[in-house]
Amino acid sequence: MANSEIDIASNALILIGDEPISSFTDPGAGATAAANLYQGIKEAVLSAYPWPWALKEQSLSRLSAEPDSRVNFKYQFQKPTDYLRIWQVMPHHYYEEVGSLIYSNEPALFMRYIFDAPETIMTPGFVKALEYQLASEFAMPVTEDEKKAAFYEKKAIRQIAIASNIDSQGHPQKSIVDSPFIDARSSGSGRF
Repeated sequence: MANSEIDIASNALILIGDEPISSFTDPGAGATAAANLYQGIKEAVLSAYPWPWALKEQSLSRLSAEPDSRVNFKYQFQKPTDYLRIWQVMPHHYYEEVGSLIYSNEPALFMRYIFDAPETIMTPGFVKALEYQLASEFAMPVTEDEKKAAFYEKKAIRQIAIASNIDSQGHPQKSIVDSPFIDARSSGSGRF
């Protein structure tokens, strides 16, 4: 069954004893909380772990303008629009992330990153973790029940651990091909 943001938010509201919603514009505290909190909570839970289905790989677009002189880098790159969190930048040289830009002394960068994945590709374990986290965050504004908030926070933490463990089992460990530690050892420069 495909999930939607309304389905997930509605399930979270049901968990805390509120009425389900059919839209973020429905009347009531539940719909108001969902409309205002859903996206930020979803992004936070997505960013907590490198979910395989929420990772993208992309060559970054180098900007033609020179970086500001206060930045000690030669090049600047634009982050992708659906970016949430960097997972890996290659080559593995020093870079700095500032706002919507990434600075580096490398002329080309390739990035693996967590993106704002649509609900339709989320795994069942992740959806349940997101529902629990939403229930935890919705509990105070909707029911003013601290015990419910704490209860669902614990359930969310546990479910994130379970879901991340399940997701990791389907992906064998990759060998280190490009590492700053190996580069430093090989070059003898001591800097990476």
